[in-house]
Amino acid sequence: MTAISTILSIAILPLNLLLYTKYSYDDDVISKLNWPSLFTALIIVISAIAIGLYCSYKIRSFEFNKRANRLGNLAGLTLIIFSALVTNMGDADSKIWSRDWSFYVGVSLPCILGLLFANIIGTICNLKKPERVTVAVECCYQ
Repeated sequence: MTAISTILSIAILPLNLLLYTKYSYDDDVISKLNWPSLFTALIIVISAIAIGLYCSYKIRSFEFNKRANRLGNLAGLTLIIFSALVTNMGDADSKIWSRDWSFYVGVSLPCILGLLFANIIGTICNLKKPERVTVAVECCYQ
């Protein structure tokens, strides 16, 4: 599910950017975006997934999978911390906590609804609890 959504993100991410930037900001943010940089990042992510799948296919080792998973989790946590630090640099108006309450509701609502609907659908489909959690997390991330 993650690999497929990442591949689809080549088209969906730019569409989301167009949609959200048009209705979230008064300025013409789209013209200021660095599109080559965006697509380069997408290609890097897709390449990393492809290489990971290939390595997992070729190296059939539980220990390798466990270490690769830990490395991926560490990389993800580092990216979250880095993003939080970088986005809060600059003037007071650009800091994340300077937004109106509606911003936080708008950002968190898709995740909350994704978790809720995924759990409801997983329950209707008689999935076991761990399977429902997996589906809910995957839906929320997407």
